[in-house]
Amino acid sequence: MKNWLAALLSEWFLSGWWILSALSTISTFVFPSLSGEPRIAFTISTLIGFAWANFRVFQKQELRICELNQKLRSHDVRTSELRITEDRGSRYILVPVTDVPHGDFQGGYFEFYLMIENTGRRMSIVNRYDIEIIELQKTFQNLRPEEGRHGVRGRHSQQGLHPPNILSTTGNIRIDRDNATNHGVLLFFVPDINMQRFLDAGVRMQGQNREFGTLHCRLTLTDTMQSSVAHEFQLHEE
Repeated sequence: MKNWLAALLSEWFLSGWWILSALSTISTFVFPSLSGEPRIAFTISTLIGFAWANFRVFQKQELRICELNQKLRSHDVRTSELRITEDRGSRYILVPVTDVPHGDFQGGYFEFYLMIENTGRRMSIVNRYDIEIIELQKTFQNLRPEEGRHGVRGRHSQQGLHPPNILSTTGNIRIDRDNATNHGVLLFFVPDINMQRFLDAGVRMQGQNREFGTLHCRLTLTDTMQSSVAHEFQLHEE
């Protein structure tokens, strides 16, 4: 109500001014008999100005509504909306630097079991992957999915992988609108982690096999339209 009154008064003042000026000119040069009736002229200009101001406010509101509707339609058409469903089995495999079991390592493979859903109205092509290891307080950006590996060597034993379950193809995941991927896997190699980094962060080995505990990892997926989704996984060492 306040905004409407402010807009109306601004329009009314300008409208009343030029209408009053027009009436003054007409009464002077066209109808001289009206030149002595200022109250009539003022009343007429006020009524006409008020009506014209209302019309101008209405026009501007209609134009604004049309612009907003166009933006909303454009947003609906061009927006993808991603959601991650976590499956059981996510793990990390640390790559040993020597043949000594349960020893030092350099880098590791992080395997996420999940399904990705696109509830938006535009096809999504996921092409960026970031992993935050919360215990290390470190985010590893722009990682590329590992595809085609059948196995990797870990600190404790050789670990088998299943390439057909990998969701990405040449680094991308394509998800049609109102659709989802199969339940599958995303595998990444993180090079910049080692024993010292784990110990400095308070991550310790446990048990007879000297395995590290659960890591909490936040996986962020981003598509070509800059729509993104993040989900926190719990990964155990194998």
